Amino acid sequence: MHPNLFIASNPHLSAPRTDRQNPRKPGALRLWLRAAFRKFQRRKMIEALQGMDNRLLRDIGIERSEIPRLVDGLIEREPAMRSLSAVRHPDATGRGNRAA
Repeated sequence: MHPNLFIASNPHLSAPRTDRQNPRKPGALRLWLRAAFRKFQRRKMIEALQGMDNRLLRDIGIERSEIPRLVDGLIEREPAMRSLSAVRHPDATGRGNRAA
């Protein structure tokens, strides 16, 4: 494929949608899929931590009996977490630089 097809300034590609552009509330199917994914994610996290030996869990600072509560806390806080690319890094002047 031609590399110009993937340039952001290409008029044939639409800009990514933001939450402001799509004010609709999520439908029932989206809510169900989100809940199903969170349950899957929770099971996988618990399974991974349960698969660790006691010494490794102690090194991390986790008791085996705390695993389900710890995973629930992580999953509840996840929507509030921001990706590293969204974090503003200070430049040499000490002010945060924004991408224009």
